[in-house]
Amino acid sequence: MTNGSDAIVEIAGLSIATLGGKRVIDDLSIEILAGENRALVGESGSGKTTLALALMGRIRSGLVHETGTIFVDGADVLSLKGSSLRRYRAETVSWLSQDPALSLTPHMTVRALLSESVPMDDEDALGLLGRVGLSGVKGLLDRKPRSLSGGQRRRVAIAKAIASKPRVLILDEPTAGLDGATADEVVATIKGICAESGMSVVAITHDLDVAGKFAESVTVLKEGCVLETVSHSELMNNPGTDYARKLVDAQRLERRPGDEMDSSAGAPVFSASSFDVVTPDGKVATRNAAFSINHGRGLSLFGPSGSGKSTIVRAITGERPAERGSVALDLGDGGMHVLAPSFKDRSQTELAAVQMVPQDPATSLNPALCVDTQLSRAVRRVHPRWSRKEVKERVSELLALVRLPDEIKHQYPRSLSGGQAQRVAIARALAHEPKVLVCDESTSALDPTTQKDILDTLNQLKRDEGLALVVVTHAERVARYTCEEEIAVPFEG
Repeated sequence: MTNGSDAIVEIAGLSIATLGGKRVIDDLSIEILAGENRALVGESGSGKTTLALALMGRIRSGLVHETGTIFVDGADVLSLKGSSLRRYRAETVSWLSQDPALSLTPHMTVRALLSESVPMDDEDALGLLGRVGLSGVKGLLDRKPRSLSGGQRRRVAIAKAIASKPRVLILDEPTAGLDGATADEVVATIKGICAESGMSVVAITHDLDVAGKFAESVTVLKEGCVLETVSHSELMNNPGTDYARKLVDAQRLERRPGDEMDSSAGAPVFSASSFDVVTPDGKVATRNAAFSINHGRGLSLFGPSGSGKSTIVRAITGERPAERGSVALDLGDGGMHVLAPSFKDRSQTELAAVQMVPQDPATSLNPALCVDTQLSRAVRRVHPRWSRKEVKERVSELLALVRLPDEIKHQYPRSLSGGQAQRVAIARALAHEPKVLVCDESTSALDPTTQKDILDTLNQLKRDEGLALVVVTHAERVARYTCEEEIAVPFEG
């Protein structure tokens, strides 16, 4: 094939399989025009990232290229080797990863990072940084990534990705973890630059709203196959397949008749009063706040990135005590117990009663231990005198509570999908038999259908187990789907 059409990307009959022969990409063909922005959407495991890496000329370890071709701007990508491949990656395509920390070498200055692909003087570097919204930051060129804020790192990563003026920019979940306003800024910055330079954008995302902001057309992938390529409006209003319809329904998080949350309130299980919380950089997250959570209810801490949501959670759990105020907890003995400000001074019973489920289970699950061992250890902390049989039965109960098959207990975290790992993290928290479960952006990195499954699980636990939820999120639809009450952060009492 030669690139004789207006297409900048031509993929024909591409198949990529595991060493065991299972196809991850199955006879896939896609054409992207010069200057076109295309979004690739689908559930985890649909082949989005494998396809995007193939566009970079990379076949991941454990996979093999079986058939098909990829041409980008006339280059036969999968035949490139050595210096030709390095030149292709430097001049024709560029990759912007989900986490800027992965693309910015920590010991290099911003000046050195921007000059990696294309040598440039300070004036050009500052001009490039200005284009991505970093004008006037004192000493920016001499700073290293660790001295930059999260937003600044992301913008430096964007500048680095476009420094070589590539023909195709590949974005891997470019707005994951960002609140709506910040995500809109990132989208506008990238789209503006690409429109000026005529770059084509390939955006990998599980967020259909983000797909519509980036791209004119959306390709829906399932199990390595293209189901449809349509405009974003057509996808949202008239999906052509049951699978696409499921993605759209999950994105909207709409409740069906009979799924409404129970409006009846149980007794209070947790309360905070006269709560003053200040972030590490001195920003007020709450001032004189007072709130409570009842058994079987949900409370959302809703606000943009950097507003102080996670700082409030750290104050609740005692990781970083509040400036002023107190928190109290019902431990099941008929009264509210005022908790010590610091977790170091709380009893084991008090610590077990408030459990956290983090955004990324990889930060909390031990990669060296199988699921069974991790859950069994958590159960034994609560019931040290239980027999092996009793512990084993409880582990099976916990897996059933989070809708996981019993056989998954023999697997290790590395072999779990993102949704499975998050469910295991929830099960481990439940092993401590908590009164309050705190979910800190626990579904923000998941695809819509997996996210909805996790949220449905949390709602069921709230309804059937009487669990109180604190849901930290910047997504209003997640807050409304899981919680009866909401606190907008920052909060001024």
